[in-house]
Amino acid sequence: SKTLSSHCKLTTAELQVRKGCCIVDGIRALRDIDRHHTMVVEGSFAALERTVQFYVVDRELAETTDLINHEDTFEYGVQAGVFSEATKDELVELWQTYRNGTYYQQERATAEQAEAMLAYAECMHEHVPKLAGRAHDCICW
Repeated sequence: SKTLSSHCKLTTAELQVRKGCCIVDGIRALRDIDRHHTMVVEGSFAALERTVQFYVVDRELAETTDLINHEDTFEYGVQAGVFSEATKDELVELWQTYRNGTYYQQERATAEQAEAMLAYAECMHEHVPKLAGRAHDCICW
């Protein structure tokens, strides 16, 4: 079994995809705990970002320091061909809507929202390393 700590010399891109692996693994463990839906949604966004950052950095389109927030990361994702402008807009809107409601605990994520975001994060996390021709860098499949 591969672990993050078993790899000493990682490129910045490899580190990002493996952070995504660890996040996906963690949110899978939280998925079935009823009170942690908000954490699953937050983690799903984090996994999406790390996975997109992996691709963008691997393709030398940006450095991780250029990817300051969700919108930057998603915009670079469009430029890299990871997803469309429409998908980016939906992700940004979803993040803003979600964040506005949950950041101060005014609302909590539902089980359905958590499951949908986890499924999307898993799909992207499986697809993007394959798109890069670097599925071997993912340690969670």
